[in-house]
Amino acid sequence: MKTNRIAAPLALALVLAVTGCTSDTSSDREKAQAISGDQQRKYDKAVPFPAGDLNYPLDRANLAEYLKRNNDPKRVSYVYLLSMDAKVISYYTVKGKVTSVSSQLLPQDDIQHPCGYRECYLATDSAGDDGTYGGNEPGVFFFTTDGTLVTWTGDYIQSDRPLDVKTPVSLVAKVGN
Repeated sequence: MKTNRIAAPLALALVLAVTGCTSDTSSDREKAQAISGDQQRKYDKAVPFPAGDLNYPLDRANLAEYLKRNNDPKRVSYVYLLSMDAKVISYYTVKGKVTSVSSQLLPQDDIQHPCGYRECYLATDSAGDDGTYGGNEPGVFFFTTDGTLVTWTGDYIQSDRPLDVKTPVSLVAKVGN
């Protein structure tokens, strides 16, 4: 038993000596920054077109235009619902945008502080917008220009202009009955 009492402190001293347990000095931080700077320069050479050299990043412009169009409440678009073999089942003139059924207005998680202080937290599911817990059915929904709500669980195409569909449409909604 005495051997174990002596061996533990010796092993700890050996680990500390080998790992070089030192405090973080400003020279250590400078070395780390120099290493990360060298790594950044290697990365810059490896990337053929660094973002800083772009005069007009087209992806950013495309995303900005997409957001503007999708958030225009007066936007009219055309939605084509597709069968599993990619034939057009139906099409609609839509006011606004197609929205995921899983979207929520409220946060999906509640943050609890069971220990009584901020560093100790627990994320729990919060109630959905309808006051219930759990996921929604899969799919998307949209409103037609006459105000009809349509929910769909398959593939679809949304376009700013009508598309020239070559296959016969198999489902046509009756309006006005």
